[in-house]
Amino acid sequence: SVEFAYLDLLYRQQLNLRAGMVLLPMGWLTELHEPTVHLGAVRPQSERVIIPSTWRENGVGAYGALGGFDYRTYVVTGLDASGFSAKGLRGGRQKGAKAKAEDFVWVGRLDYTAVPGLTLGLSGYYGNSGQDLEDDDGRSIPVSTGIVDLHAEYRHRGFQLRGLYTRANLDDVARLNEALGYEGAASVGETLEGAYLQAGFDVLAGGGQNSLSPYLRYEWVNTQESVPEGWSSNPANDQQLLTLGLAYQPIEQLIFKAEYQNIDNEAGTGVDQFNLAMCYIF
Repeated sequence: SVEFAYLDLLYRQQLNLRAGMVLLPMGWLTELHEPTVHLGAVRPQSERVIIPSTWRENGVGAYGALGGFDYRTYVVTGLDASGFSAKGLRGGRQKGAKAKAEDFVWVGRLDYTAVPGLTLGLSGYYGNSGQDLEDDDGRSIPVSTGIVDLHAEYRHRGFQLRGLYTRANLDDVARLNEALGYEGAASVGETLEGAYLQAGFDVLAGGGQNSLSPYLRYEWVNTQESVPEGWSSNPANDQQLLTLGLAYQPIEQLIFKAEYQNIDNEAGTGVDQFNLAMCYIF
């Protein structure tokens, strides 16, 4: 990537221009995805299937600070709708290297950061995901895609409280289903929705480099909140997850995590699970 920076100290304004590979500024875990900087052995479902972190695309744009706000705004290659499914948007990531560039999108983020320890913000994404996809008659299927998220976090003396709400809306889903051969309950969602609230506390805060953080997260996510007429929703895609975990970080580069997840869905087929993780960054 190529970056240029301009700084005006008098007005406390900062502008940076970026071209190349861009981490999309949606949610919490795309830009800050290293496992040593977030709680959880596995990522929240909302930030996997609706906001498909880690999410990177080729593009150009600007980021910086203005007063008490941080901002990012980019134009990037869009998702590829041929990878969408009833389970969400994750399969539509293009990741830059061999990305189709028939459709470009806008993505932006605005965060209020003037109060120490507090972040309040929103992100938005809008554009087409068809990437030259056509129906049997040779007509283009644009698949207009909009994603928004509202996010908030507060940190103070080892305590962390984080929340996120996200919603995606897609057009042309009936035609997309037909082009991809999806029938019955296999429809891509016209509306996808998810939210979670997470709390953690470092019981060793202020005691040196070590940290020991029990955490709790409740999440709800539905990748088929609505589907086109003629298709049905799979109740297994309407999930509620309760996660109880512990993260131990002896040094900044190393972390151990263990958690239990109680997983329910509207089909009654949820399977609880234990997750263990050891992560090292260098």
